[in-house]
Amino acid sequence: MNKYDEALRRLNQIDWEKVGSVEEPWNMALVKEYIRRASVLIKTYSLKTPYPFFNAANALGFDMELDLDKVCPSLTKVDNSLITAMCVSYLEWAILADKEEKHASQFADLYEPIIKLFEKGGKVNRRHGEILAGGQAFPLANADYMSKQEAIDITDEGLENYNRIVKEIIMQKKDT
Repeated sequence: MNKYDEALRRLNQIDWEKVGSVEEPWNMALVKEYIRRASVLIKTYSLKTPYPFFNAANALGFDMELDLDKVCPSLTKVDNSLITAMCVSYLEWAILADKEEKHASQFADLYEPIIKLFEKGGKVNRRHGEILAGGQAFPLANADYMSKQEAIDITDEGLENYNRIVKEIIMQKKDT
């Protein structure tokens, strides 16, 4: 199965009515990892683009028009422009990866953390220079800073470990 067909399959399997119903610390881990990956792409190719949520295909000069009603009808019911835009970006990136475009091949997993967030029932929002996810706020750091951060393990086991650590920190703060 090519990357585009796999992306469509994944998006069409998401229960969009449940997106946003799960607020766990790992939501922020997935968002931070997406931002880190986006930052590396931006820094690597000196892209001028809205940061951190952007359409990488468009930022690199590729102009595509997807008819969501035809390719992903379930996504047309989503009432969140950020979520819709990220999913469209994911689909367009998959098209480029299938065409073996060098940027998309090098950064093939760019949108993986954000799509996994939606699959697991999480969501992300922006507010006044902060990123909100999983009941946490994260100040929007610049791409240079974020591109130098350690990768976050976004496997299910890695996310559960992240949850455990965050919850321990919260409990320690409550005890002091």
